[in-house]
Amino acid sequence: MMTISRTIGFLLLFLVALPLSAETWFVRHDGGTRYSTKMHGGECDGRADAPYPGKGVDRHCAFNDVRYMWSDNSGAQNAWVIAGGDTVVIRGCAALSSQMNPSNPNCRLGYDNATNGNAPNSWCGYGNPNSSCFNPPIPSGTAGQPTKILGGCAYGAYSCTPINNNYPYGSTNETQLFGGFGLTWTFNLESTNYVDIEGIELTTHNGVCTIGTGTPAYPRGCSSNIPYDDFAQNGFITNNATSNIVFQDVYVHGFNASGLMGPIGGPITMTRMFVGFNAFAGWNFDDGSGTPNAGTPSITANYVTMIFNGCYEQYPITATYPAQVCYDTNSGGFGDSWSGQGTGGTGSTMTAFICNFCVDDYNTKDGFIGPHLAITTITITNSVAIGNMGSNWKWGGADGIPNTTTFENNLTVNNCTRMNAAMTGVPSTYNQYLTGFCRAGGNGMANVIPIGAIWNIQNNTFISAQQIAIYAGCAGTDTSCAATINSTNNVFLGYVDPNNPYGTSVPTLYYLPTGVVLNTSHNDEFGMRDGTCPSTANGMICSDPLLLNEPSQTWSSESALDVFNPFVAGNSFYPSSSSPLLGAGITYRGILSTDYAGNAQTSPPVMGAVEYAPAP
Repeated sequence: MMTISRTIGFLLLFLVALPLSAETWFVRHDGGTRYSTKMHGGECDGRADAPYPGKGVDRHCAFNDVRYMWSDNSGAQNAWVIAGGDTVVIRGCAALSSQMNPSNPNCRLGYDNATNGNAPNSWCGYGNPNSSCFNPPIPSGTAGQPTKILGGCAYGAYSCTPINNNYPYGSTNETQLFGGFGLTWTFNLESTNYVDIEGIELTTHNGVCTIGTGTPAYPRGCSSNIPYDDFAQNGFITNNATSNIVFQDVYVHGFNASGLMGPIGGPITMTRMFVGFNAFAGWNFDDGSGTPNAGTPSITANYVTMIFNGCYEQYPITATYPAQVCYDTNSGGFGDSWSGQGTGGTGSTMTAFICNFCVDDYNTKDGFIGPHLAITTITITNSVAIGNMGSNWKWGGADGIPNTTTFENNLTVNNCTRMNAAMTGVPSTYNQYLTGFCRAGGNGMANVIPIGAIWNIQNNTFISAQQIAIYAGCAGTDTSCAATINSTNNVFLGYVDPNNPYGTSVPTLYYLPTGVVLNTSHNDEFGMRDGTCPSTANGMICSDPLLLNEPSQTWSSESALDVFNPFVAGNSFYPSSSSPLLGAGITYRGILSTDYAGNAQTSPPVMGAVEYAPAP
């Protein structure tokens, strides 16, 4: 008996250890309607990558609408047909003949029309679009077998074309899901774990009205009552039970509020993701109630671009940068790219935020994350921040939580008044309501440095036309904070902007609180004050860095610094052949062996983020 029992026990343990029995589900524009116990006339079961054959019910073929994954369109309570660990492949959708503003083969989310809920448009059999007309929580997968929501390009032979800075925007083969007719949230990731989202474009088709963010309304206000205008407020929604989500080749844009909204409860990975042209923020971690993050929250971002948040997107898109109208905090808007504001409650921390090849440009408030969230480990490498109206780089800290920061190989243009002037490729109406330039002091880097923090700022290039390049303040009520900043192999090139609201003096390089130890070595400071120069000890250089195509110190216009753009050929971040930066750096213990452009670092290295290259 003992042997039999033991054998049964081992068998049960073996069975429990088996992976989930995953199934793959398909959505195609040439599929059919969903068969269910309530919809006996349904044409397909959704379990084959095949079109509806044209006759019969409950055939082995794909659904023709992504909403069939959680609704049979009967008006009954919604529930996913998939199980945790399953894969959903969305190749495209086919609109019902009664759908308003169809966009085949793109897939509409929410109701089909402006009056909602009338057959055959019973997708949301409960509530109204402002509360519940979106997918229920996705069944969670496991670490070894995540649930997958894939665009067609992410299934089989992977062929997704990322957006990032591949202009023009919209040139992608990702599967588009678009929300409208008053949706507050478009795609629900609340209370779900181990879910991969790949090859998906999430957007809304609204270029005619504004709502909730910004005053005055332009070109007019949206109708938020029946009949609804065809808009959606937010893209992905999360909560502090959302964890282990992977975004890859995901394009989120055009929402009337935020591309992503809500706190998190665990690790989030973002790879080749674009979040831009959202009227309130890129990712707003505040759910409106100040709910703090939970668990062990972290962000790992690689090739993530966040630009022109604070701006309503033009639709249809015709401009290179489709920012139709932008708002700042002076005009009822906001405009952070990443925003930790509102999540500063007790225990609201993030264990790590890693950004590699991130881009935060031309947002109407701050670039990186804001000071309202305590982050224990911050690593920012190979990243770019240009022309944000607040600070380009801003991160927080809390009493008793020292943080370790590595800031390496980054390119920064501190020009907080850039959006005060016309921009090539941007609609002429974009900045008509912008006045809050250089908000909150107008500092390029504005950070909280807790007692015990260690920051390593190395091999970066800063172009600075703002009042202060690097500002830090103590955490909480502390007036003195014992912390360390190591500044090595950086280039600081200053310009005086006559339009800066804080004055026209030469930019200040460092403004630090009492107790902070600043160790500087092998930097070039030119056109700056309150740094180490005129002393040339420890390898310091106090002369013009002589970058390629570098503008003169005499200001011509707000567009003068546009030449500092790593995505434009001939950009000025590269040192010229006569630059004093060449071979003037010092070998240091960094975390990278290449420069921003991927060139192997020389020995001794060049100062700044980019090595010399004859033909950049």
